[in-house]
Amino acid sequence: MATKIKSYRLPALFLLSLCGYAVMAYGIERSNFGALIAVLGVLFLCYYFSLKWIDSTRKFFWAIGAAVLFRFILVFALPNLSDDFYRFIWDGNLLANGINPFAQTPAYYMENGLPDFLSVGLYENLNSQQYFTIYPPVSQFIYALGAALFGTQLPGNVVVMKGVMLTAELGTFWVMKKLLRHFNLSLKWLLLYALNPLIILELTGNLHFEGVMIFFLLSAYYLFLKNKLWPAALCFLLAVNTKLIPLLLMPYLVFSLGWKRAAGLTGILAVGTLGLHLPFLDQTFITNFADSLGLFFQTFEFNASIYYLVRWVGFQVEGYNIIQTAAPRLALLGTGIIITLSWIYRRISLHNLPVIYIVLLGIYYLFSTMVHPWYVSSLVAFVPLAGLMYPLAWSAVIPLSYFAYSTPSYTENLWLIAAEYLIVAGVIIFDFYYRKELRGQSLVRTFGGSPSFKKLD
Repeated sequence: MATKIKSYRLPALFLLSLCGYAVMAYGIERSNFGALIAVLGVLFLCYYFSLKWIDSTRKFFWAIGAAVLFRFILVFALPNLSDDFYRFIWDGNLLANGINPFAQTPAYYMENGLPDFLSVGLYENLNSQQYFTIYPPVSQFIYALGAALFGTQLPGNVVVMKGVMLTAELGTFWVMKKLLRHFNLSLKWLLLYALNPLIILELTGNLHFEGVMIFFLLSAYYLFLKNKLWPAALCFLLAVNTKLIPLLLMPYLVFSLGWKRAAGLTGILAVGTLGLHLPFLDQTFITNFADSLGLFFQTFEFNASIYYLVRWVGFQVEGYNIIQTAAPRLALLGTGIIITLSWIYRRISLHNLPVIYIVLLGIYYLFSTMVHPWYVSSLVAFVPLAGLMYPLAWSAVIPLSYFAYSTPSYTENLWLIAAEYLIVAGVIIFDFYYRKELRGQSLVRTFGGSPSFKKLD
């Protein structure tokens, strides 16, 4: 009887998860914080027990099938935890109709007459009406694909973009499998990413293009390991021009590759980035893009850690929000630490890149003024290769930041944010100081000492 029950428990978990994802996609608004956290709590419990109970190759492939199914049912739902997709559709329609999306703010078109292919309804849903776009060219081309097929129709655009996202996620599974084989690690590590609820909901569900960037970045890493510099550099170029985050790795790559290969990578990245931006370059591009970056670093604040402590001190000393001066200084300090660690932990083999990436990106977020839940996705993507667990813990607790959307004025609950970062800090300490496999090793661990699941046949 006990054996029979055990044979049904994994399918039952997958079915419960499927129901949870359907409810999240089609039945919950982000303003309903209690329901959102309750369903996410159930999904993370299912995630934990699924990983615990998968102990054979057959169950592993069931889990991969479930991971794909969970994503597929989200393809046809409009994102409900983020409204960024309205800007994607706006930019895509401009580009599809031959207008540079970087040239003007949406408010400019509203004040000077909307083109026939845009709508007031779409404009009213934008969360960035006064801001120049900041999304890189590869993302812009994907937006334009949906717009070319469906104009401003929301469902059609969303399905096209989510179709691209799902394809990228399947590509990530494939590349991650090859990487795990390369390092002789259990394929079960892949499930830490494939079944993670935050990954499923924020990438395919809420249409954040970190999913496409992760595919290109992991592909670049695999090709680097195979000493295929040109294809690797091309994939890295596409990753950077989907989301800018991989640029954080440039100091480490330059220090680790040797001057010839570093010069080649830098040259390809510079020339390729210029080429991808050619359709958008005009005399205002640099000014507009810099203006958007300035807003990002000096105006916006959400779910921060060190910055919120500094802001509190600023209020006590100066009596006002010191973001204009504090944010650039924190960014400069974080950049200095990132460059220093990149030099200290450089490795010609690049085997340590997954751990370095998690460390460097973690430092970047530590000094940032804004850390949205989907930002953690690229940290989770390297967990199967690095073995550090703090990104998984962060993925489970960062949805607490959605409390802000349950209030009319989008007011954050600083107690919840404090709890989030205390939990993450505790797991970081566990990762680097108390894990048996990491004791006595440097910050960058070797794969010979990596923790691993029981090897799947």
